[in-house]
This record gives sequence, structure tokens and C-alpha cells, in this order.
Amino acid sequence: MVPREVVFGMDDVERRISLFAVAIAMAISIFYASQWIKKAPVITKQAFVKGKACPSTFKTHVGAYCEHILRQSSSYWATHFLLIFVVGLIILFFTLRRKRAGVACFACFLGVGLPLVGVAFLFLGVWLIVRAFRLQRYGEASWSGSNKAAREIAKAKREGRVAKTKSTSSSAPASAPVPGPVSPPVASKRYTPKQKPRKR
Repeated sequence: MVPREVVFGMDDVERRISLFAVAIAMAISIFYASQWIKKAPVITKQAFVKGKACPSTFKTHVGAYCEHILRQSSSYWATHFLLIFVVGLIILFFTLRRKRAGVACFACFLGVGLPLVGVAFLFLGVWLIVRAFRLQRYGEASWSGSNKAAREIAKAKREGRVAKTKSTSSSAPASAPVPGPVSPPVASKRYTPKQKPRKR
């Protein structure tokens, strides 16, 4: 089996991708902070159906959309800024510590919280979880390596032998002793009572 530290840790590729995701989160948080400082209005759009009036909350009709403009939007921008900034810092902390579970958990949380850009963070979290599963089961995190190990394991099962994968070869000792027949324990003269001969 692959050591627990390897499964729950992160390699250099995963660490670099996680750091890139943190940079994206910080850039998004800076955008929300700028909108918060400028007190920009929040505009919500809904497709206009011909022959029907816009809903009561959508005051204006522009082109093919009904628009609702929220003027007092400071709380909206502030909430999103704090959410993205704090979660981004948490992901950065776990990335520097090489903690796969923390990065995957908070990346999925941020992916669910964000609208469209959150798909990238959701993909990062799921990708890290899938790589951990491959490491634990096949000893290989890459797609090609895990598929090759899976084919070797399936072939070994059909042939009735143990497949030599990366996980088994790295954890098994160089020269494992072959188990032989187990001899019965020797009777102790001090504690073992003498057995009476059976009558024929």
C-alpha cells in the first residue's frame, strides 16, 4: 500500500496548480473589492417573454431582457469579497503545508459558492480527490499510470497471481521469507500434566 503521507500529501504538480488557483481567487476577490469601494450597482437580468410584462421587481426593460438594478449593493460586494478572500487564504495555507484534504475541501466549497468561475475550483477539488483515490488503489496518481496498474491487476487476477504494482513493490521487503509448515509447540515439562494412556 502507498503510505498515508503520500495519499494525503501533494506532489509538485498538484502544488503548482493549487497555487495558480489561489492566484485566481485573489484576483476575483480584488475585483469584488473594487466594486465594493466604487459602490457599483448589482444588475440582475431576466429574459423578456414577448406579450408579457416584466416582474414587479424588474423595473426596466432593455432589449430582450428585464433588468433589476440594486443600488444599495455594498453588502453584496463585501460578502463575496470576504468569502473569496478568506477561503483563498485557507487554500493557500493548506497548499503550503501540502495537505490534500484541506485544499480539496475548500476548493469544492469555493466552487459551489461562486457562479461560473467556481467550476474551475470545483474541478480542482474533484481532481485532487480522484488522484488520491488512484494513489491509494493503484499506487499511481496519473491517468495513464493508474490505467496500466489496473490492467495489470485484472490480468493477475485472471491468472491467479499477485500483480507487481508500484504500491506493492515499494512496500514489500526485498527478500520476503517464504512461509513453511508450522511445527506444533513443544510441551512444557513444568506446566503440562502427563497424559494418561488410553485403554484399549
